[in-house]
Amino acid sequence: MILPRRSVLAAGAALLAAPSIVRAQSGGGRVVMAAWGGAGAKMWREAFGEPFTKASGIPVTIAEVPDPAAVIAAAQGRPQHNVMLAASFQAAHLAQRGLIEELTEEDLPNLRHVPQQYWVRNLQGRILGMPIYFIYYGIAFNNTLAKASDFPSWEALTDRKWRGQLSLARPIFLGPYDLTLYAKLKGGNEANIQPGIPMLEAVARNAISVYPSMASVQQQLSRGEVTACAFYSGQIQMLRKAGQTEVEHVLPKEGGLVLSYIISVPKNAPDRAAAIRFLNDSVDPAKQVRAARDGYIPLSTNVTLPEDVVREIGMSAEEVRARNWSPDWYTIAADAEGRTRLAEQIADRAR
Repeated sequence: MILPRRSVLAAGAALLAAPSIVRAQSGGGRVVMAAWGGAGAKMWREAFGEPFTKASGIPVTIAEVPDPAAVIAAAQGRPQHNVMLAASFQAAHLAQRGLIEELTEEDLPNLRHVPQQYWVRNLQGRILGMPIYFIYYGIAFNNTLAKASDFPSWEALTDRKWRGQLSLARPIFLGPYDLTLYAKLKGGNEANIQPGIPMLEAVARNAISVYPSMASVQQQLSRGEVTACAFYSGQIQMLRKAGQTEVEHVLPKEGGLVLSYIISVPKNAPDRAAAIRFLNDSVDPAKQVRAARDGYIPLSTNVTLPEDVVREIGMSAEEVRARNWSPDWYTIAADAEGRTRLAEQIADRAR
C-alpha cells in the first residue's frame, strides 16, 4: 500500500505508543483495536467496546491512529493491536502480505448473518475478518451551487460545465474506488479497469483539487469552494445532522459502490481468542443500529433499522445494498499499488 510520508510517520508514532496501552492492561484477555480517530472512534467505544466489556468482562481499548492499515503494515508481523478496522480492500492487501489472520466459518459463526457477497476471502477461500458495515459511494454536492437533478448519472461529472468545480479523492482511494466504478459503468469490472480510464480522465479534467482528507473536502463542499465530488454517504449524513444542510448526497441511476469495512485480527496478534470473540459480537443488532445512527449501514441481515434512521439514510438498508455494487476487494487489492500509481498519473496530467 502506498502511503504519504506523513501517514507513515504518524503510523510509526502510533505503533510506538501502542505497547504502553497493552502493558497497562496486563491481566487476562483484552482487545486493543486500531481505528481511525474522531467521531468514529467515539462510536466504537460507546456502541461496541463498552457493551462488550460489560457482557464479557474483557477490557476494550479503541486506539486512535491516522490509518489502521498503515499501523499494522508498519508492525511487520509484530502487532500491538489485536483487532483492526479497515476498508475491505486494505485488509485484503495486508492479507496478501501475510499480515492478517486467516479465519474459518467455525471461528466466526455469526458471519452467517452477513450475505456471502460481502465476505472478504483470499484465493484459498479463507476468511479475512468480519464484514462490519458499509457506506456507499455517490455524489456529494453543495445545494446552493447545484441540485440533485444535475447528477442523474455518473457521466454528469464529465460535463465541462463543472470545469474547475470538482474535487478528487487521493490516489490511494481514487484507484480502488473511482476507477473501479467507472470501469464497471463502461463494461469492465474489478479485474478489467481499462474501460474506466477515459472516464476518470474526463472527471479529473474538471477537478480543481485532490482532497487530502475527508475533513478537507467537507469544508470545500460546505463553503462552496467546490460544487461536487464522488464521496461517502455516511460523511454527508453526519454533516447534515450537525446542521450543515447545504451539503447533500445523491445516488446516480447506475448506483454506486458498497464501500464495506471489516474488522480483522492482525497476524501474530496477542489475545487471539478475545479478538475473535469481539469480531463475533460486532454484528449484534443493537450495536449495528447504534452505528447506523452515525451513517454506517449494516451488512448483516439480522438488523431492523428504526424508521428515523431509514429516513436519515433516504432508503432502507436492503434498498441501499440492492442499488450498489460490491466488487471483489481481494482482486482490487492484488494490484493496489499499480492502481494508485495510475490514478496519481491521471490526476497529475489533468492539472
